[in-house]
Amino acid sequence: MLQHLPISHDSLRQIRTATKGDKTLQMIIKMMQQGWPSDKTAIPTEIKPYFSFQEELSHQDGIVFKGERAVIPSSLQEDITRRLHSSHLGAEGCLRRARECVFWIGMSDQIKKHIARCDICRSVDDKQQKETLHPHEIPNRPWAKVGVDLFQFDNKDYHVIVDYYSNFWEIDFLPDTKSSTVIKKLKAHFARYGIPNTVVSDNGPQYSSLEFQRFSLRWDFEHKTSSPGFPQSNGKAESAVKTAKRLLHKAKVSGLDPYLALLDHRNTPSQGLDSSPAQRLLSRRTRTLLAVKPSLLEPKVPQAKEALLNNQHRQCAYYNRSARDLSPLKVGDAVRVQPFPPHNKWRRGLVKKSVDDRSYEVAMESGAVLRRNRRHLRRSHNITPTVPLDIETVDPESAQAESVQTQPTPERPITTRVGKVIHKPRRYKDFVS
Repeated sequence: MLQHLPISHDSLRQIRTATKGDKTLQMIIKMMQQGWPSDKTAIPTEIKPYFSFQEELSHQDGIVFKGERAVIPSSLQEDITRRLHSSHLGAEGCLRRARECVFWIGMSDQIKKHIARCDICRSVDDKQQKETLHPHEIPNRPWAKVGVDLFQFDNKDYHVIVDYYSNFWEIDFLPDTKSSTVIKKLKAHFARYGIPNTVVSDNGPQYSSLEFQRFSLRWDFEHKTSSPGFPQSNGKAESAVKTAKRLLHKAKVSGLDPYLALLDHRNTPSQGLDSSPAQRLLSRRTRTLLAVKPSLLEPKVPQAKEALLNNQHRQCAYYNRSARDLSPLKVGDAVRVQPFPPHNKWRRGLVKKSVDDRSYEVAMESGAVLRRNRRHLRRSHNITPTVPLDIETVDPESAQAESVQTQPTPERPITTRVGKVIHKPRRYKDFVS
């Protein structure tokens, strides 16, 4: 058995020496020599776990075997675990290697825990799988909740605003992407359709600026932002951008007027509904180039809420087939944050507070505070990282209710040769000020 064991002579010598000093294995050798009793209660507590497979135990040249595998003394188990994981294979790969030659009680669990704590493996983990769909609540009336986003087409910038109830969207050409320009376009739409209760956007510099915050306060609407790197939470606007790009591209290729394409899209009944976006927003059809009875252009309020809910439930059912929910995080939980370019390693941090459903602020070891979606946060089994925040002394419930303020370290401004100050864009709004 020793000749066929895939372990080096030096390792066998270490196992043999450690076995001589291992109290439990010496008791097993003595029990094999004397014979195992028929009653499990008649043997010492230390070797009771070995009673159920006593027929597989043997010893040769000072080494205990279970079948064809060497039983490792407790003093060498940690070292053997490190050797098995020296190439940083996955848990199943390490277990397959271990089951060829070694054994000890609780081996599988110990190897899995060691791999779960491996800093190198956790820093290059794959992305987590998607969670179940968590759709936005459908408003009770048109233009109560809108989503906004910017996009580029044919090297030109555009702005889109979409209604969450009717799926009616407007598109605007932007001569530049300043906050003031975006605000001016929004004011025109708000003056036409009314001020919505909620505006949902990403964390682009146009929406995270102080000017836009003042605009939301002055015009009395709630501004909600999605988690950085998770555009799915602003999926209504992303879907409108995709549709707008497709219509503009087809109009350009065919040489047709893009405004007629927008008009036809707004008057086309939505799938699963008996009304078009224009009908749900304006309570009437709008005249197109197609012949239509004048009576069909008269105002009529469609009842779309129930149909919208049915569509939403159907979408959730299909989406959730390959999704599962991740357990919620608490204040002070140690996590690893999924890297965004240019980073390529999962970095360690502590959950600072819950911003929204499935959205958290995370304090990093570098001192930065990031906002991330739950899908971008993986629980860390490592030792809690050192974070320059007094999180452990704060009650978790009160910490979630209070907004902890941190001041970023002032940076020296970057200037050009002529003295012009270069401002870095706050594209992801990672730093909380």
